[in-house]
Amino acid sequence: MAITREKKEQVIDALKKDLDGAKVVVFTDYKGMGVNDLTAMRRKIRESGGRYMVAKKTLIKKALEDAGIKNIDPIEMDGQVAVAFGMEDSVSTTKAIYDTQKETEKPGILLGFMDGKVLTQEQVVQLAKLPSREELLAGVVGSINAPLSGFVNVLGGNLRGLVYTLNAIKEKKA
Repeated sequence: MAITREKKEQVIDALKKDLDGAKVVVFTDYKGMGVNDLTAMRRKIRESGGRYMVAKKTLIKKALEDAGIKNIDPIEMDGQVAVAFGMEDSVSTTKAIYDTQKETEKPGILLGFMDGKVLTQEQVVQLAKLPSREELLAGVVGSINAPLSGFVNVLGGNLRGLVYTLNAIKEKKA
Protein backbone atom coordinates (compact mmCIF):
# COMPACT_ATOMS: atom_id res chain seq x y z
CA MET A 1 0.00 0.00 0.00
CA ALA A 2 1.45 3.32 -1.06
CA ILE A 3 1.62 6.06 1.51
CA THR A 4 0.87 9.68 0.74
CA ARG A 5 3.50 12.37 0.33
CA GLU A 6 2.26 13.98 3.57
CA LYS A 7 2.71 10.72 5.51
CA LYS A 8 6.20 10.27 4.02
CA GLU A 9 7.14 13.78 5.19
CA GLN A 10 5.87 12.97 8.67
CA VAL A 11 7.99 9.80 8.78
CA ILE A 12 11.07 11.70 7.57
CA ASP A 13 10.50 14.44 10.16
CA ALA A 14 10.11 11.85 12.94
CA LEU A 15 13.28 10.05 11.85
CA LYS A 16 15.23 13.32 11.60
CA LYS A 17 14.03 14.44 15.04
CA ASP A 18 15.10 11.11 16.55
CA LEU A 19 18.46 11.24 14.73
CA ASP A 20 19.14 14.69 16.18
CA GLY A 21 18.31 13.64 19.75
CA ALA A 22 19.87 10.17 19.76
CA LYS A 23 23.12 9.28 21.50
CA VAL A 24 23.40 6.10 19.43
CA VAL A 25 21.64 4.86 16.30
CA VAL A 26 21.59 1.16 15.39
CA PHE A 27 20.44 -0.14 12.02
CA THR A 28 18.94 -3.63 12.14
CA ASP A 29 17.55 -6.20 9.72
CA TYR A 30 14.27 -7.39 11.24
CA LYS A 31 13.41 -9.77 8.39
CA GLY A 32 12.03 -13.05 9.75
CA MET A 33 11.13 -11.71 13.20
CA GLY A 34 7.75 -12.68 14.56
CA VAL A 35 5.34 -10.06 15.80
CA ASN A 36 5.71 -11.20 19.42
CA ASP A 37 9.52 -11.02 19.26
CA LEU A 38 9.42 -7.60 17.60
CA THR A 39 6.95 -6.31 20.19
CA ALA A 40 9.08 -7.66 23.06
CA MET A 41 12.20 -6.01 21.62
CA ARG A 42 10.38 -2.70 21.15
CA ARG A 43 9.30 -2.90 24.80
CA LYS A 44 12.90 -3.51 25.93
CA ILE A 45 14.13 -0.61 23.83
CA ARG A 46 11.40 1.67 25.18
CA GLU A 47 12.29 0.67 28.76
CA SER A 48 15.92 1.58 28.02
CA GLY A 49 14.87 5.05 26.96
CA GLY A 50 15.07 4.38 23.24
CA ARG A 51 12.86 4.08 20.22
CA TYR A 52 12.62 1.52 17.42
CA MET A 53 11.21 2.60 14.08
CA VAL A 54 10.51 0.66 10.90
CA ALA A 55 10.53 2.73 7.71
CA LYS A 56 11.30 2.40 4.03
CA LYS A 57 14.98 2.55 3.14
CA THR A 58 14.45 5.58 0.91
CA LEU A 59 12.78 7.51 3.74
CA ILE A 60 15.58 6.59 6.14
CA LYS A 61 18.15 7.74 3.57
CA LYS A 62 16.34 11.07 3.09
CA ALA A 63 16.19 11.62 6.87
CA LEU A 64 19.91 10.82 7.19
CA GLU A 65 20.74 13.31 4.43
CA ASP A 66 18.52 15.97 6.03
CA ALA A 67 20.30 15.38 9.36
CA GLY A 68 23.69 15.83 7.64
CA ILE A 69 24.77 12.19 7.86
CA LYS A 70 26.03 11.35 4.39
CA ASN A 71 28.32 8.34 5.01
CA ILE A 72 25.48 5.84 5.65
CA ASP A 73 23.31 4.50 2.82
CA PRO A 74 20.45 2.28 4.01
CA ILE A 75 19.59 1.34 0.42
CA GLU A 76 22.84 -0.65 0.22
CA MET A 77 22.02 -2.56 3.42
CA ASP A 78 20.69 -6.10 3.13
CA GLY A 79 17.24 -7.06 4.39
CA GLN A 80 14.41 -5.04 5.84
CA VAL A 81 15.95 -2.10 7.68
CA ALA A 82 14.68 -0.63 10.92
CA VAL A 83 16.36 1.96 13.11
CA ALA A 84 16.82 1.94 16.88
CA PHE A 85 17.52 5.25 18.58
CA GLY A 86 19.17 5.35 22.01
CA MET A 87 17.98 8.61 23.52
CA GLU A 88 19.14 8.34 27.14
CA ASP A 89 21.99 5.84 27.21
CA SER A 90 24.22 4.54 24.43
CA VAL A 91 24.69 1.13 26.00
CA SER A 92 21.20 0.15 27.15
CA THR A 93 19.52 0.42 23.75
CA THR A 94 22.23 -1.62 22.02
CA LYS A 95 22.06 -4.11 24.89
CA ALA A 96 18.29 -4.53 24.38
CA ILE A 97 18.84 -5.31 20.69
CA TYR A 98 21.78 -7.62 21.38
CA ASP A 99 19.89 -9.52 24.11
CA THR A 100 16.97 -10.07 21.73
CA GLN A 101 19.40 -11.24 19.06
CA LYS A 102 20.96 -13.76 21.48
CA GLU A 103 17.52 -15.14 22.37
CA THR A 104 15.89 -15.27 18.92
CA GLU A 105 18.84 -14.94 16.50
CA LYS A 106 17.00 -11.89 15.08
CA PRO A 107 17.28 -8.96 14.36
CA GLY A 108 20.53 -8.80 12.48
CA ILE A 109 22.65 -5.87 13.58
CA LEU A 110 23.83 -4.10 10.43
CA LEU A 111 25.74 -1.08 11.71
CA GLY A 112 25.51 1.84 14.08
CA PHE A 113 26.19 5.54 14.35
CA MET A 114 27.46 7.36 17.44
CA ASP A 115 29.21 10.70 18.00
CA GLY A 116 29.52 11.35 14.28
CA LYS A 117 31.20 8.01 13.60
CA VAL A 118 29.91 4.91 11.85
CA LEU A 119 30.13 1.75 13.96
CA THR A 120 30.57 -1.67 12.41
CA GLN A 121 28.48 -4.63 13.52
CA GLU A 122 31.32 -5.82 15.79
CA GLN A 123 31.65 -2.39 17.40
CA VAL A 124 27.90 -2.28 18.11
CA VAL A 125 28.12 -5.72 19.74
CA GLN A 126 31.11 -4.57 21.84
CA LEU A 127 29.11 -1.51 22.91
CA ALA A 128 26.21 -3.78 23.90
CA LYS A 129 28.52 -5.92 26.06
CA LEU A 130 29.65 -2.92 28.14
CA PRO A 131 28.11 -2.65 31.61
CA SER A 132 25.10 -0.39 31.82
CA ARG A 133 25.10 2.94 33.64
CA GLU A 134 23.30 1.41 36.62
CA GLU A 135 25.86 -1.42 36.88
CA LEU A 136 28.72 1.09 36.79
CA LEU A 137 27.07 3.26 39.46
CA ALA A 138 26.52 0.17 41.65
CA GLY A 139 30.22 -0.65 41.30
CA VAL A 140 31.19 2.88 42.37
CA VAL A 141 28.86 2.75 45.38
CA GLY A 142 30.27 -0.67 46.33
CA SER A 143 33.82 0.68 46.07
CA ILE A 144 32.95 3.62 48.29
CA ASN A 145 31.14 1.36 50.78
CA ALA A 146 33.92 -1.26 51.07
CA PRO A 147 36.34 0.80 53.22
CA LEU A 148 33.48 1.83 55.53
CA SER A 149 32.42 -1.79 55.98
CA GLY A 150 36.00 -2.79 56.75
CA PHE A 151 36.31 0.01 59.30
CA VAL A 152 33.07 -1.07 61.02
CA ASN A 153 34.35 -4.68 61.16
CA VAL A 154 37.65 -3.56 62.70
CA LEU A 155 35.84 -1.56 65.39
CA GLY A 156 33.46 -4.46 66.00
CA GLY A 157 36.43 -6.85 66.28
CA ASN A 158 37.99 -4.73 69.03
CA LEU A 159 34.72 -4.63 70.94
CA ARG A 160 34.26 -8.41 70.56
CA GLY A 161 37.78 -8.96 71.82
CA LEU A 162 37.07 -6.79 74.87
CA VAL A 163 33.81 -8.69 75.57
CA TYR A 164 35.60 -12.09 75.26
CA THR A 165 38.36 -10.91 77.59
CA LEU A 166 35.91 -9.65 80.20
CA ASN A 167 33.90 -12.88 79.88
CA ALA A 168 37.07 -14.97 80.40
CA ILE A 169 37.96 -12.95 83.52
CA LYS A 170 34.43 -13.42 84.87
CA GLU A 171 34.59 -17.23 84.30
CA LYS A 172 38.01 -17.43 85.90
CA LYS A 173 36.80 -15.70 89.04
CA ALA A 174 33.64 -17.81 89.19
